[in-house]
Amino acid sequence: MKPAIVDLAARIQSDIQQRKLQPGDPYYTTSETARSFQVSGTTANRALQLLTQRRVLVRKQRAGTFIADPESTQADPSLQRVHLVVHQKYLEREGLLADGILIGLQRELPEAELEFNFLPHRDEEAYVEEIVNRALKSSETEAFVLQRAQVGVQRILAESGLPTVVNGVLQPSITGLAHIDRDQSQIGRLLFQHLLQQKCQRLLVVFRDQVTAGDHRLLDAVQQELHAAGWDIDRLTVRCLPADDRAIQVSAQEVLEQASARLGILCRSEPAARAIAARLSEQKRNRKKQPEIVVADRFARDTAPCPFPHIQAQLSPEAYGQEIARMLIQQVQGARPETLFHNVPVELVVP
Repeated sequence: MKPAIVDLAARIQSDIQQRKLQPGDPYYTTSETARSFQVSGTTANRALQLLTQRRVLVRKQRAGTFIADPESTQADPSLQRVHLVVHQKYLEREGLLADGILIGLQRELPEAELEFNFLPHRDEEAYVEEIVNRALKSSETEAFVLQRAQVGVQRILAESGLPTVVNGVLQPSITGLAHIDRDQSQIGRLLFQHLLQQKCQRLLVVFRDQVTAGDHRLLDAVQQELHAAGWDIDRLTVRCLPADDRAIQVSAQEVLEQASARLGILCRSEPAARAIAARLSEQKRNRKKQPEIVVADRFARDTAPCPFPHIQAQLSPEAYGQEIARMLIQQVQGARPETLFHNVPVELVVP
């Protein structure tokens, strides 16, 4: 099912075609649109704003809404602004949407302004609603890139109809958004197989405190591999922890003390892996019993080598950013966002 605003925008375009309205002809006001299509005034207003963004309509202050002239509106259809929506704590700790991806975005969109929008700890949806409303009212063409966004934020962008790419897996119930992600199932399989080869007999999976649909896919793949290896489910422990070194260390230590066999630790993020490794370095352990740590996500800003076996996308960060930009451009040019998905293959890198 299409989001209400996107659906109404499509119905308005059909109405324009059926009535054979020409450039310069007036169109309904917001209240007339609401009455004609039996929707709320807010839905009508946002659908008209979306069609203005798409250069189907022109809204003139105090004059009204008119059918746009294709020749005059095609002068500059390019994106003028791309909103990068991300949690600041993730950007600072893990370098998400850092240098390489940004370089790739800018390379494909040299004229666009890249604007970071840092999600607050509370009221994420209200914050994003405000940005979306401003973008819909803007005379410029604006788009969004969402990094690790929760379901409410993804739903707002799906309903807005604005060009959007989710860097990650779509949350359950969300449709109508373009998305790109590393192959999460492949990540789970590769990391588990490595731990199996290292003779690990128990597994601790350390996720972030905000679990996403991508985490579900990774965990599903791990459980399938676990079953294929003949492991009982009680050999698997999952922890969802805040980005706090002390909390991660204490939780890992508790699991480690209960493990009688060699433990494999699959960390979603490299900072979590480093925190656990720092605690282990303080302890004297039998080398054969030393846990094996692997990393699923590595987005570090610096070029220091990762000391852990880790996953690497088979696209460079720059190429990844370029692909995101192309998906935005395709939407501006009329491509349906639900048809745009790139599942990026990955490989395991062992230092």
